[in-house]
Amino acid sequence: MYIHTVARGAVALVTMALVVTAPASAAASAPAHTADDDRITWSVVPADASGPDGRRIVELELEPGERATEHVAVSNHSADEVTFALSANDGYLTERGSFDMRPSSVPPTDGGTWITMPSEVVVGPGETEVVSFGVTAPADAVPGDHPAGVAASVLSGDELQVESRVGVRVNLRSPGEAVASMDAELLDMSFTQGQGLLEPGAVVVRYAVVNDGTVALRAASRGSAESAFGGPGAVAAAGEPAEVLPGGRREVTVTVPGVWPVGPFDVEAVVSAAVVEGGPDVPVPADVTLADTVWALPLPHLLVLLALALVAWAARRALRVRRARLDRLLERARAEGRAEAMAPAG
Repeated sequence: MYIHTVARGAVALVTMALVVTAPASAAASAPAHTADDDRITWSVVPADASGPDGRRIVELELEPGERATEHVAVSNHSADEVTFALSANDGYLTERGSFDMRPSSVPPTDGGTWITMPSEVVVGPGETEVVSFGVTAPADAVPGDHPAGVAASVLSGDELQVESRVGVRVNLRSPGEAVASMDAELLDMSFTQGQGLLEPGAVVVRYAVVNDGTVALRAASRGSAESAFGGPGAVAAAGEPAEVLPGGRREVTVTVPGVWPVGPFDVEAVVSAAVVEGGPDVPVPADVTLADTVWALPLPHLLVLLALALVAWAARRALRVRRARLDRLLERARAEGRAEAMAPAG
């Protein structure tokens, strides 16, 4: 559920978003608006026939051909009556891992095709309307997960019509012999210097996880860096698992801290995956190991040594020039003394 505000008549671009992982208490944090406030503020949450039921996500498991009825509650926190357009589409994860659904201009091809809902709902100021929608699993539904979403939206702008939408994640699943499969691709490995000369740096590993199975996965990785010269190694702490939906791809960054710049390091990142909580009991994919060699060169240290060497050379050269000048002055004084001694008296 998410609360969204749009100014009426605004021409500025409004980000189209479907945020569905906010806690149900988010509604309490919505700003209050007076009757003079010319903004549209609304929220959408899972519900039953009587109203919001406290869920954050609609989850359904349907046999092929089976039908179910679900509900969402659309609340209008604005001062005027608003007509909200309703839509459903396939779900996906953004680059940051937030759940979203395909734009309404893109026809659904997966979970979005399971959902049938009214085209619009009219909600009075400060009121909530419960909207029922049907979910029917196709007869040839592939066993596994079929993410989707439902949303309520408004159009803003006079010359430029921009759709702003708020919705609910709908996790659809068809039982049967689902497949958990994962692949990983190494994108980049690099060394980052520490903040100071006496602090170690880090190796940064970027890779992409591809879910080529039919169930949602949570991918995690552990990284290590071993010095090729036998120096101290480093290990990365396990990061937060990243959800990857069927057919989805996520880019992940792993940082291995505590790497001293002492030459080449053999770096390894082991990517493992597990079925999301509540998913089917299927064999998990095999781990994928990504390995490469990274050169950790002490460039700042070398620059400091070079600067010190230049300072020492300049100081030594200045000393030599000074000594040469003193030698010339002494020699001239001696020559003048000899000339005076050899001059005839009177």
